[in-house]
Amino acid sequence: MSFLETGLPSVAFQTLGCKLNQCETETIAAAFIKSGFAITDDPRDAWLFVVNTCSVTSKAEQKGRGTIRAALKQNPLCPVIVTGCYAEVDRAGLEALDAGNGEGRRLFVIPGTQKSRILDMPTMLAAEGMESRAALRDALARICRVIPGGSKRPSGESAAFRFDAATPVLRSRAFLKIQDGCNNSCTYCLVRIARGPAQALPEETVLERLCEAESAGAAEAVLTGVNIGQWSGAAGRGLAELIETLVSGTRELRIRLSSLEPDIFTEKFFAVLQNTRILPHFHISVQSGSVEILKRMGRFYEPEAVLDAIRRLREIKDDPFVACDMIVGFPGETERHFSETYNFCESAGFAQIHVFPFSRRRGTAAWDYKPRVPEREAEKRVNILKNYAVLSRKRYVEKWVGRETGGICMSLPVEAAATAGAVNVLTDNYIRVSARLPDDSNLFPQKGRRINCIISAPVNNDRVNDGTTSLIDAYGKILI
Repeated sequence: MSFLETGLPSVAFQTLGCKLNQCETETIAAAFIKSGFAITDDPRDAWLFVVNTCSVTSKAEQKGRGTIRAALKQNPLCPVIVTGCYAEVDRAGLEALDAGNGEGRRLFVIPGTQKSRILDMPTMLAAEGMESRAALRDALARICRVIPGGSKRPSGESAAFRFDAATPVLRSRAFLKIQDGCNNSCTYCLVRIARGPAQALPEETVLERLCEAESAGAAEAVLTGVNIGQWSGAAGRGLAELIETLVSGTRELRIRLSSLEPDIFTEKFFAVLQNTRILPHFHISVQSGSVEILKRMGRFYEPEAVLDAIRRLREIKDDPFVACDMIVGFPGETERHFSETYNFCESAGFAQIHVFPFSRRRGTAAWDYKPRVPEREAEKRVNILKNYAVLSRKRYVEKWVGRETGGICMSLPVEAAATAGAVNVLTDNYIRVSARLPDDSNLFPQKGRRINCIISAPVNNDRVNDGTTSLIDAYGKILI
């Protein structure tokens, strides 16, 4: 009997790392749904578990290993597919987590550069007759031996751009991958090695996919990539020109940009950002506020240039949400260098700071850099900056109390919303709000739909809301 007749098999997903990984997982989930699988939030109930890993830090890899081990232990019959950057840089190490061998193995590692192969698996599995997790595992083992690899589709299009999440499946917003890889040579970065050189989805294809997302009902799309500022098209067209095309070629869809490098902020780019459909949320990969440390990192801009860009963003948008990444404890970082970073963050007034301790990545130039900052000292500096990040985010949210803003309904189906009396909203400027429904309304917002709300009070979080958790920043109410 085919599993399509039984209706039993379900797939669970765990995504670690960046929005690009989220986009790719979304497309994989859509492929499984199209082939008749169900989606479950609980890996313990799943017939198949897919883990999309990250390798940006050793802690990210550790989290990936923990997720995989837990899945193998908690669901002893469930096969596990592991992919992503960690699977690219240490396939053998991940395969060693499975104690099985031969046909008895349950862990199938697909390197990140071959991730698009997973999109072909649902159809192939659907053609197999299976009545159990063990049968699914055996079918998956056969498929992994014969499924085509390669970096190009028959059409010549890079396999990296088969990920097209026109209709959100796991999340509330459409994620569109427009770029992959990076041509920079930052001395600490393993992701550029795992993902390879920069490549771009053609402009006409980006527009086509964005139009599909809007037609499918998406109210917001996030443009993602490893370094979207390195998107390039014909005749020297760059990200600014692409955004112009996307805005003019769609109707009402809001566009949110993922992480940006400081060198993207040109006069042309600032002019494009003035469009009201480009959301007031900018995440800048800064990494340090010290000129000397930035040079050791292989990042050739100065902190003052970033502060100038932030000032311009605040002239263009009404109090935009400006976030950054910061690496603390980089080899050679002294107390003076760290103070420069801390003072830089104070001057910038970031609404969010992602703070990472430096993580040695084998294969990068910084692997051998000395002098190394003692682990205890690095941890102290990380905690200092994280404590400031909590305060800085609270200050930003407090400035929006009493103000009205648009956003996306992020959670709770109609039934749950009716019971809870509130829905979760992600505002245009990236504030996470628990918004109360009007007492006299029987209309409950659907997930993924645009909504207006007013922010009434901040939530006193004492943890860093890094954007990857469900922490709520504020309370508010829906405006119907």
